[in-house]
Amino acid sequence: MKIYATITAALFATQTFAGEITSYYADLAQADMTNSRGVALTDMAAILQQDRANVHRFGIAQEGDEIDGIFRTPDTRAQIPTLYANGPKVAGVADWIESGHSLRVHVSVCGVKSRADYLIVNFGDGDLAYTCD
Repeated sequence: MKIYATITAALFATQTFAGEITSYYADLAQADMTNSRGVALTDMAAILQQDRANVHRFGIAQEGDEIDGIFRTPDTRAQIPTLYANGPKVAGVADWIESGHSLRVHVSVCGVKSRADYLIVNFGDGDLAYTCD
């Protein structure tokens, strides 16, 4: 009985770490900085959300936009602002985009199993400042 209790305690004490669920490259451009009603977007999370709507719903994609397997529906795209807020921020990325400049980014969707917990938006040059683990 004591061994069973020890094993059970060890299982519950084991920390679950976030890993990468998926990742994709996105070219954030002027088309992503205006919502479907024509209103200019100046918030990084809103621009990320519009980029995925453009790719999945409207068929508007820039050369470097990749398809992701997560943000296909309006409900999952609605999670982007919270996921972005929960993740670490790479210095300079949001400032550049929010000032109206285009930029290729690498987006990692991080979480446990298939539950997304946060996003990481790195510069799209392949040098990742942050990773999910």
